[in-house]
Amino acid sequence: MRRRIPLRRVYRTEPIMQFKGTLIETPTPAAIRSVCTDYEVMLVTILDAVMARYEQDPDYRFIDTKLSLLTGADFATPADPARDFRSKDAVFGWIQGRGLEALVGHARWLDSCTVLSQREKDDRQARLRTMTRAIFENLETIRARNDGHLSFLMTRDGAPFTMDDSGKRRTLDLAGAPNRLTDVFYVKGMLAAADFLGDRDKLGQAKDCLRAVLADIGTDRFGSDQVSFDPKNRVRPVPGRKGHGPRMLAIGACALFYETTGEQEWLEFGEVFIRYVLEKHVNRGRFPDLEPHDFFEAIDEDGQPWQDERGILCDPGHALEFLGLAVKLLLQIDRKESPTPSQQTLLDECRTLFPEVFVQSFENGFNRPIGGICKAFDLLSRKPINTDMPWWSLPETLRTCAEMLVLWPEMKHRDKILEALMLCSNAFFKNFVNRDVHLMAYQTVDANGKPVDVVPATPDADPGYHTGLSIIDFLGCVRHE
Repeated sequence: MRRRIPLRRVYRTEPIMQFKGTLIETPTPAAIRSVCTDYEVMLVTILDAVMARYEQDPDYRFIDTKLSLLTGADFATPADPARDFRSKDAVFGWIQGRGLEALVGHARWLDSCTVLSQREKDDRQARLRTMTRAIFENLETIRARNDGHLSFLMTRDGAPFTMDDSGKRRTLDLAGAPNRLTDVFYVKGMLAAADFLGDRDKLGQAKDCLRAVLADIGTDRFGSDQVSFDPKNRVRPVPGRKGHGPRMLAIGACALFYETTGEQEWLEFGEVFIRYVLEKHVNRGRFPDLEPHDFFEAIDEDGQPWQDERGILCDPGHALEFLGLAVKLLLQIDRKESPTPSQQTLLDECRTLFPEVFVQSFENGFNRPIGGICKAFDLLSRKPINTDMPWWSLPETLRTCAEMLVLWPEMKHRDKILEALMLCSNAFFKNFVNRDVHLMAYQTVDANGKPVDVVPATPDADPGYHTGLSIIDFLGCVRHE
């Protein structure tokens, strides 16, 4: 049994530096750089909390962010285990995959962190390596038991389950199952961990896993295993409805795999998926009932925007996240010594198109009086249909703005994109960061800016994925700009 580490050894007795929550007063590069220290303090504070929670119970061998972001209290084990989706015996594959990638991303970022001494950086990096190794080994054991897959929900022994309509657990068998959303998140964490730990065998396995994921996405065999805990945001698969989400996430995976390996095949896959989303999910004049550059969440079998009783749905946060993940890959293409003619054509096309799609999506979704991005917007009525505002879309949009400003410093709508960056940062600090809970963000605030107990995807807090990795990219771009 692993030795339990006393809490006093993993939490600092003094804060690393005061978090001020600096608001940007003018949308200029110099003013934007003024928030960098606050973001670094936030990143380190969250990282320390994630490590401390693991080190308090290392026998658990999972990333543990099972706490309320409203109160800071740990989730309790319910009286009825059959309805349990919050306790430590309900492990979310999304959180583990995202968390592995985040642990490695933070370990690498610490080299450039300006709010820690070298001794403090070395200490955290050593602890992150120990934590990453143990969690990765555990997850690989579970994946081997489940025909190469993890599940959205698992027991701590790795048994996959889902929640039925009555809220009760139902076991799953993943033998022969197609790849699903959890597999995309995990393969990114798998690659990051294998590279960080120098495990060449697992690095090769991660490549094979991603190739299988991409093949399933490309042939529409891919599926969603997400269980929705938000009545306003039901995410059940609907026959004939094809969302852009799998390809968006695959673009992010391709960017990470190319960044890690330098292998051209990942750029080629990413280019195909970017072109698909731009052709199928952006109104480039084909749909007169919509406004130019509207981004719709899904299409039907005929390639038309998916319409139901709510209208034609746009998730503005997803639209802005897609742009950020795509630009992350485009930046890597732009840095090549000799992009292929096809890649150069894509760069030229996106230079014109992306600023238009960004401005349209941001204006559709941003709640200017309060600050935040609504969850769902109807492109027919031109009104929000879910006014709740999840936290993740703000750091994702910060990354998108910063990357676009680096890739296309003289692009059209530059001033609007700088303003959007300012508005998102100010909204995040003002409405979302909970100073009493490790500087983590409330998962959801309502249209009036009040934190509400709404679960966007998992009840577990973000382990540094949306908030951490997006902000790490943001910081790198802002300091480059």
